[in-house]
Order: sequence, then structure tokens, then C-alpha cells
Amino acid sequence: MELILIIKVLVSIAIGALIGTERERKHENAEFAGIRTFILIALFGTISAYLSSLYHYFLIIAFGAMAALVCISYFISSNMNGDIGTTTEIAALLTFLLGASCFNDEGYKIAPIIAIIITVILAFKPYIHRFVHKISEKEMLNTLKFLIIAFVILPLLPNHFIGPYDVFNPYQIWLMIVFISAISYAGYILLKLIGDERGLGLTGIIGGLVSSTAVVTAMAGRVRESDFLIKGALFATVIASSMMFFRVLFEVLIINPELLPLLMVPMLVMGTFGGFLAAIIWKKSTVKYIDADVKLKNPFSLKPAFIFGALFLAILFITRVADLYFGSMGIYAASILSGVADVDAITISMALQAKTTISSTTAVIAITLATMSNTVFKFLIALLIGTKRFAKFIGIIFILIILAGIVTIILI
Repeated sequence: MELILIIKVLVSIAIGALIGTERERKHENAEFAGIRTFILIALFGTISAYLSSLYHYFLIIAFGAMAALVCISYFISSNMNGDIGTTTEIAALLTFLLGASCFNDEGYKIAPIIAIIITVILAFKPYIHRFVHKISEKEMLNTLKFLIIAFVILPLLPNHFIGPYDVFNPYQIWLMIVFISAISYAGYILLKLIGDERGLGLTGIIGGLVSSTAVVTAMAGRVRESDFLIKGALFATVIASSMMFFRVLFEVLIINPELLPLLMVPMLVMGTFGGFLAAIIWKKSTVKYIDADVKLKNPFSLKPAFIFGALFLAILFITRVADLYFGSMGIYAASILSGVADVDAITISMALQAKTTISSTTAVIAITLATMSNTVFKFLIALLIGTKRFAKFIGIIFILIILAGIVTIILI
């Protein structure tokens, strides 16, 4: 019991130190922004929670006193310095609450996660402001429309199968649309925050998380304009395509974690091998920046969301019918064809069906085949849009990646 209490106090101190360090770095001359102050605030919260178990309402009174102290400090500092920002004061109140939650048996496990999120939000202030100024009015409206439909309509949808073959579940399908859009939007925001002016490395990695096909298309177009850029374009294309395998792993981790032990082998082999080849290209390349102008559409736009939903439903239906009439070979054929259009849809479809109708091995092989067919499709883009020399190098690299995947499938 005493050891747990010591751990809770140490966690509380760590939370105060983390947030306090960030605040002190931003406000070196401020009295109410230091690491010591935030550590004491977190400990005050923990002690108040403890005393509240002995004296009712003590935590509420302590929080009220803390809020009053923060308000007094704010009015004094705003009058003296003319600073009307309230970020540090709100961070102080949150630190008190996190310190209080550390006294709870479950709270001390969750509080550090929330503290890290708060610190990231505080530290990323310039990037967040940059993103706000970069986002267009159309992107903002599309985002708001999608969020309204997702979080207002989603709870109202029926959560049961409708129609033949038990594939059409309105709630499940829309939930998957929201999930995939959220992943793409996270990458989209990062690319907006960082900007492609940061170089090919970040552009390729983050762009690959959003749409590796878009990156390949952009790079192929730039190579056609200037063959001098070929090594830089090769790097961005290969690293973006390699990120697809890691994105697939994350999707399966969320949808059906039981598939992960089997799927990790082919995805990590192809993704890591692709990253290794990209690193070799990067080392030999003298071009570290290309103004690629990667065309990434807002993932929260309604049109792409509905297209994905229709495609996802179609793939669910096709793979279900293929399984019933042709067995696993039918699923594999459908996966290869589906992978050309969208890897996310077939990945989620297989992950969901592996819970009920198909074996884990069949699902893993189908997902792997889909990623391979999508890789071949990206080679065709490089061939049709880029130069023959660019397509030749991409073809060799992609063949090596696919061969690595085939070997892992044989060993599964």
C-alpha cells in the first residue's frame, strides 16, 4: 500500500515537472510559470484528493482556492505586463486536476498520458497557429460537415446486418469511414503543419501515411520535367510506398489485433526493406528537396468519404461471395483486384471478416496480396506519368519488395 502511494506521488511530481518545464521554457521571466510551481500544484492536487477521502468536499474547496489564486495571479500579471493570454493559468488548473487524479487507483495510470498530450499541445503552439492560418475556408467547412455527420448521425445508425450475406451493417461501415478518414486527416494535418518545404524525408513519410499514390504521382510528374531530380524522386516514392505497409499494420491493430502476430511479418519485412532501399537512395542523392506540390485532398471532404464507403461495402460483398463460392482462392483474387483501387478498404474488410467467417491465415495472405497489387499499380503510375528511366528503377525496387513479401507468405 505504501509503495503504491509513493508511486502515485512520484507520478504527480513527474506530471508537474513535465508541464512546468515546458511553461518555464516559454516564460523564463514569469513568476507563475516555473517548474517548481507546477510540481507544487500537482502535489497540492494529490494531497487534496487524499484529504478529501478523510474530509468531504476538501478537494472541491482546494480547487476553488487554487482557481482563486490563479485568477489573482492572472490579473496582476496582465496589469503589469499587458499579457492577456490564459494558457499558463489553464495549464495550472489542469495540472492540479491531474495531480488529484493520481491519488485514484486508475487515475495515476491515465494522468501521465493526458499530461503528455497537454505538453505537446503547449509546445506545438507555433505549428498549430501555422496550421490554422494555412487551412482554407473550404477545408474547414468540409471538416465541420464531416464531423457533424460522423458524430451526430453515427449513433443513430442501426448496428445490425441488413440484406443478404450479412455484409451491410450501416453503423459498422460508417464507423470504418470515420476511422480511415481520421488516420488520413492526422497525416494531412502534419503535412500542413510541417509543410513540404521541410524536405523529401518528411514529405515522403507523412505524405505516404495520407496517400502514397498521390506522392508517387507527384514525383513522377517532377521527374518528367527534370531528370536531374530522379534520385530525390525515387527516395520520396519508395519511402512513401513503404509507409503504406505500416499504415496497414496500424489499421489491423485497431480493428482486429489478433491478426497482428501473423501480419507483422510480411508488413514489417516489406516496409522495413523498402525503407532500407530508400535510405540507400537518399545517401546517394544530392537533391534533398523537391517542390513536388503533392495533391492531397482533404480527407474529411464528404465526397471521398462516401466513395470509400461505397467501395468498402462493395469489397465486403465481393469477398464474401468469393469466399462462399470459390473459397480462399476467390478471396485472394478479389484482394488483388481490390488492392489496385484501395488498400484500406480490403484491409479493413479482411480484418473484420477474420473475426467471423474466414481464417486468420487467409485474411493475412489476402491483405498482403492487396498491398502487393497496390505496389504494382504505383509502378504503372510511375511508368505512365514519369520517364522510362524513373519507371525502370521503381520497377526493380518494387519487385524486390514484392519478392520479400512473397517469401514471407510462403513461410506463413
